Amino acid sequence: MRLVSIALRDVKPKRLVLHPQFFLPPRPFQLYGRDTQLSVPGYGKDARSYFSATSLNGSENPVDLVSRLPDNPQTTPKVPTQKPDPVLPSVQRTELFGKWRALLTDPSRLAIESDFDRQGPAKSWPHLLLVDRFENRSDLALWTCLLDYQKRVNGDGGVRVVWRGFWGRKTLYDVQSPLAPAFWQTFLDAALRSKEAKFLDNIWVYSEWMYDRHGVKWPQLYSTVLTHFLRTHQHHLAVQWQLRLSPNFYAGAEEFASIIMQFADDPGLYRTLEFLYVANRDHQLYDTLIPYLYDLGASQLAMKWRRVFARHDDFPLASVPVRPFLRFLQGYFPHEPLYPAESAAIGDPSYESAEDTERVEMSREFVNRVHGATFGIKVKTYDDKLGAKWLASSWVSLNMAISTIAALGIEQIGPLSLQSIALREGTSEGVLNRIEQLRDKGITIRDSNYLRLMLYLARIKDEELLLDLLNSDLHPDVFDDFELQTRLIASTAKSEDWTTHRLVLVARLIAIEKSAREVANAFAHIHILRKDRQGLAKLLDDMRTMKIPLNQEQTSLIFDSLTTEVKSTFMPPDSLYFYLPICRQLRSMGVAVPVRCWKKLLYCLTRQSRIDDLEKLCVELVDTFSSSQSARPGFVPVHPEDIPEPMRKPLSGVDNLLGVYIPLDLPAHTPLHPLRQIFDNRLLGAIVRYSFYSSVDESGKKFPALQINSQRYKAYNGSRVIRLFRALCGRGLFLHKERLATYVKLRLVTLYGPGYPTKRHLQAAKANNNLTLPEMKALLDEAWGEELLPPIEKLRAEIETRGQEEMSRNKSYLQRIGKTTPQPRVVL
Repeated sequence: MRLVSIALRDVKPKRLVLHPQFFLPPRPFQLYGRDTQLSVPGYGKDARSYFSATSLNGSENPVDLVSRLPDNPQTTPKVPTQKPDPVLPSVQRTELFGKWRALLTDPSRLAIESDFDRQGPAKSWPHLLLVDRFENRSDLALWTCLLDYQKRVNGDGGVRVVWRGFWGRKTLYDVQSPLAPAFWQTFLDAALRSKEAKFLDNIWVYSEWMYDRHGVKWPQLYSTVLTHFLRTHQHHLAVQWQLRLSPNFYAGAEEFASIIMQFADDPGLYRTLEFLYVANRDHQLYDTLIPYLYDLGASQLAMKWRRVFARHDDFPLASVPVRPFLRFLQGYFPHEPLYPAESAAIGDPSYESAEDTERVEMSREFVNRVHGATFGIKVKTYDDKLGAKWLASSWVSLNMAISTIAALGIEQIGPLSLQSIALREGTSEGVLNRIEQLRDKGITIRDSNYLRLMLYLARIKDEELLLDLLNSDLHPDVFDDFELQTRLIASTAKSEDWTTHRLVLVARLIAIEKSAREVANAFAHIHILRKDRQGLAKLLDDMRTMKIPLNQEQTSLIFDSLTTEVKSTFMPPDSLYFYLPICRQLRSMGVAVPVRCWKKLLYCLTRQSRIDDLEKLCVELVDTFSSSQSARPGFVPVHPEDIPEPMRKPLSGVDNLLGVYIPLDLPAHTPLHPLRQIFDNRLLGAIVRYSFYSSVDESGKKFPALQINSQRYKAYNGSRVIRLFRALCGRGLFLHKERLATYVKLRLVTLYGPGYPTKRHLQAAKANNNLTLPEMKALLDEAWGEELLPPIEKLRAEIETRGQEEMSRNKSYLQRIGKTTPQPRVVL
């Protein structure tokens, strides 16, 4: 129903309307309640300022969506999301008020002119009020003076007074004046803070009148109202006002996208935002929302939105922003097939359209490469000067120019070509995107100080200095000539050419940083070869303090020497306590340690029964990959060899790649999750096996008569490990309880099963065990926090069955090697 078709009363200028009572016609929103209370903040009486509530955008129609929301219209019991408000001028310039400037400083006259019902200061005033004079009927500056006074004196109550004053007069619709944004926003903010929902309804009716009769829209009406109800988690009202305002006050696809992005990371608003998106007339949010959520580390929320977008044929149009998410999705969730548009965005060679399956494309590039390989014709050497002229040509697009170079088989370009590309982009973001595009096409850039300087300025977003560099007359080779730079520093200072002077100084600084990095890494190499733990630890601390990165060459040397030195699961104590602190220190520096190194260290600690160190390292690793904060919030660095192939393959040409960031919210049950790779079945079984047998060996010494008490598992290695696994599960480790119980049962078969084991250390473990099976079960169940093992009778029967099977296998084995079954008296 369009309310603009209902004409308001045409009140003459001299006629005053006191407290208009406007009843809205029946609407199809009867299920919405108005019992939501909004808090009214207090404001100083002498503060001249206008308040705003933020910006939002809307949706389309289907009323049936509303019925799917919860019946209870109360707000979600959650702290409202804090979002920045749009900036409006807190103080209006007095010259904007024109002839009413003097009125601003006359409070007694303002009190009279703003007494619209003539029950106060204007009761005995013999003249017409200024707003009732015909020449002032549409004077926004006059009304702003009165609003400013009432707002300062009476707060939101004064705003209501002014609203009642011009409601019936129906003469204001100016939205172009410099005073208009703050004027209209003041009424809107007061209505949203008001406890009476009718105030906001009246504003909506007035805005419909403005649009129907004068073709103007109330400024920021749609954005402010929708943002307010989303921020305060009033889900029903957000959908209701979306459907009300979107027909005439929809702010456009871009504004709607910014509204969704404001609240997209709030899980409590997901269903409401989905309703808004479905009801909205624009369905093109994939390129905006998916990269935004993924950059926040909310990959699971991005996947949920991806499914919603797919149902409404909303697929990526720009390939670069969505590639990180799609490669992550393809790598860690291979069961989630990509849609054709997504496959095309990441250049998936396995994707073939219907046309591709019918014919094989024979491009000129393909034919040239085949002929060159057949007849031994080598690719021509790339001329950087000629390539720079080609890339700088304005008659061909930059995308086509880069694609042409790639089609010619060029694998590397020089600094002049890079300069031409950057000049045509002109912004930091554009330069970085073009460098990414070159890498995706297999084109590298020759290493130089000019490249480092450009990357440095682009990454810190120093747009001014970046443009100075691109427009400079200095040849890129100048930045590699140390002696020439020294002369330039002196000459530019003398001639006061501060732009060039600054450029050369920044280039010198980057060159010094490169030199410091090379020296530090050379010292690190020496310390690693000498296994100088103290020297290496001190050097790494200094490098972290000075923000000098460690090269991939040195980290690979550490990791390779660790795994090479470990023989199976044994490592000498001096080597163990060299590599373990270093790996911890590298992790604290943001360097990703491979899974194979962590597993080797855990195996060594397990085999050597260093339970304290094992517990500490396990907790650190689980916290690292589930909840710790890294240099990139919401992400955790993972070594390149531990990420899936779809994510690793595009990074093959990246130099000095120490790690790849993956979202922290990656579900722990994902097969390729780092924790699943570290704590695999083999390691878990080994931890249980060694802890039980080492515990039994020492149990007689520590507890000659174990008693049932709540703290006994803390000093018993087998139960300590069970308790550790329970704590790790609470911290985010995915662990099958049934599988853990199976590992424990296998150990109990050795300790309580029939017959004797064939291995001597197992024979000793069984002989030294002084706990009965019920006591052992109670101990392990207590360590787990609930029942881990089946009831005692079932457990005893299962141990007997498994024990008989084990005896049969042992007997066959001993017969093959010509030995007899061990006798208990011999063992004892």
